[in-house]
Parts: sequence; C-alpha cells; structure tokens
Amino acid sequence: MSGPSCEVPARSEAEIFKLAATVRSDLKITADAFPIIEFLELGMPQFFEGFALEVGTMAQMGSNHGLTIPSENVIRLREDVYDRCCEGQGRDRFTAAHELGHYLMHRNAPIKFHRAEQGRLPAYLDSEWQANRFAGAILMPESLMRECNTLFDVMRRFGVSYDAASYQNRVLAKKGKMRILN
Repeated sequence: MSGPSCEVPARSEAEIFKLAATVRSDLKITADAFPIIEFLELGMPQFFEGFALEVGTMAQMGSNHGLTIPSENVIRLREDVYDRCCEGQGRDRFTAAHELGHYLMHRNAPIKFHRAEQGRLPAYLDSEWQANRFAGAILMPESLMRECNTLFDVMRRFGVSYDAASYQNRVLAKKGKMRILN
C-alpha cells in the first residue's frame, strides 16, 4: 500500500476529494460500498484501452500488496490481497482503491523519487499521501460519512477496516466536516 516517497505534481485534498466524487458520480454508483474489484476488472478496461488488473503471486510481489505500473497500463494486486478484496475485506479494498488512485492521478504524471536527505516531502506532492486520500474519499464519501454515528457504522456501511474508517474520520474532522466518531 505504501512505498517509497515519490514526488508528483501538487494536488490539494479538495482536488482529490473532487476526483473521487466525480468518479462515483460519473459511474452512477449508488451503493455505499464502492465496487472496487468490479470496477477494476470490468470498468477500467472500458475507460482505458489496454488496461489490465493483474494478480501477482506472493513470490513475485513479496511485501508489495499492490503496484501501479503506468508504463504497462496495469494495476497488480498480490494474490492474497485480491482474494480478500473479492471477499470484501476492508483493508484489501483500501489497497485496491489506493492503487486506483495512483493510476488515475499519476499515470501520465512526471514522477521522481524523493530522498530523505532532501528533507521532508510536503504531503500535497507525495504520491502515497495522494493515493491514500483518494482511497478514503472513493470508499467513504464525505456526505455519506456524516450520516454515521460510530466507526463501526462506517466499517459496515462502506466495507472498510477500522483503521481506514478511523483514518477517514480524522481527515474529515480536521477539515471541520465531521465530528470525531468512536
């Protein structure tokens, strides 16, 4: 889910949230739980010629749960992550949505590795921060999150893990768009 810091063109949180909302709106997604695997397998090839969702073995991917390879027009999920995502496991759904974020935002973007000795990379330039914000926004839209009373409500409603629900809750609370849920 997270890799080395890569610098990409700046994107604000508002821009990322708008992109996620546009994807949901354009696809006419009415279900609370975004159908991430169905979209990656069936929708993406319709929108992006030559796109493929690949499933990699544990031996091939090692500790990488997912990879986005723009030059190959591919998102690759490790086989155990893919299987659990198909079963609706929240953490793995977040991983798949994170990789979708990389693909949509970074496939044509100039990317450069950021070295620690260069200092801290501002979040709005960090590919991982951007992909995490996108995953949270596509899986747990702000308008629907506000209807939830607890983090367990968020988990059940959107098919996400406790950590993802808590993360998105903190993101929205910092924006003043959400109260802190327990």
